[in-house]
Amino acid sequence: MKHIAIALLVATGVAHAECHMRMNTNITQQAIFGSATDVQRMVVPDARGFKCVIRYRLNINTDWQTVEGIGVAPTQERACNQASDIKRGVVLGEVTAQKVRADQQLVCSDLPDIRVRTVKLGEVIWESEVDVHTVPAERSYFVYKNTQCRMFVERNSRDQNLFTYQGIICRLNTTKNSKWQVVDKY
Repeated sequence: MKHIAIALLVATGVAHAECHMRMNTNITQQAIFGSATDVQRMVVPDARGFKCVIRYRLNINTDWQTVEGIGVAPTQERACNQASDIKRGVVLGEVTAQKVRADQQLVCSDLPDIRVRTVKLGEVIWESEVDVHTVPAERSYFVYKNTQCRMFVERNSRDQNLFTYQGIICRLNTTKNSKWQVVDKY
């Protein structure tokens, strides 16, 4: 009997998607900077055709938020078009309670989470792994040598001091789902 209980404990801990309890809300009430970026897509067959789950990042009220949309349709294309509709997407993260109508859900997914982090010069990243610039005049995209670029800021604490770095990232190619490269950091 002991061996069965141990085997069940081991089996339940081996193969499962990562799950988090998250708050979601309708994003039409938020101030959105830019458009959806770092889009991840997962399509699976469904009884009604196909189910498409699209997870992407939006800068909402100057914070990067993960947004998820789900679409079900007879074709993959229609299901993914439904899922990518920003007005139907839900924010999967923490938001201020007074601005939203929210509920909690258990969200499980095999798609990797994208978070703001410290980056290195030359590194290839998702756009939302760095913060938008704190100065509004420096937030817009610009073109350099036929490549879309934007500035970013990075905060780092060391020896009880807060350092703010600036940098530039540029899109690797012209596709909407392209990753970005850190081309300058100062």
